[in-house]
Formats: sequence, C-alpha cells, structure tokens
Amino acid sequence: MKVFWLLLAVLLTCLTLGGLMSAAKGVDGPSVIFDLVISALLGAGAVGSWRRVGS
Repeated sequence: MKVFWLLLAVLLTCLTLGGLMSAAKGVDGPSVIFDLVISALLGAGAVGSWRRVGS
C-alpha cells in the first residue's frame, strides 16, 4: 500500500509543479488564478500523500 501512496505523491507533486509553471507563463488574469487554485489543491493532496508515505 505504501507504493500506491508514493506513486500518488509523485504524480501530484509533478502536476503541482506543472500548474505553477503554467501560471507563471500565463498572460491573462482568470487563467492564472485558475491555475493557482488548482495547483494549491494538488499541492495539498501531494503534502497529504507524502505524509502518508512517511508514516
């Protein structure tokens, strides 16, 4: 089960970084805000998954 949480943590971390890079590259306001909100949610999931891996 630990392998599942590790893979999920890596996936969510990569998606978070991709969302942040997309937000940094964005030029219009609503798109940047949407990218940041989605990245924050993915980041929260990544943190939870990494904590699950550590326990």
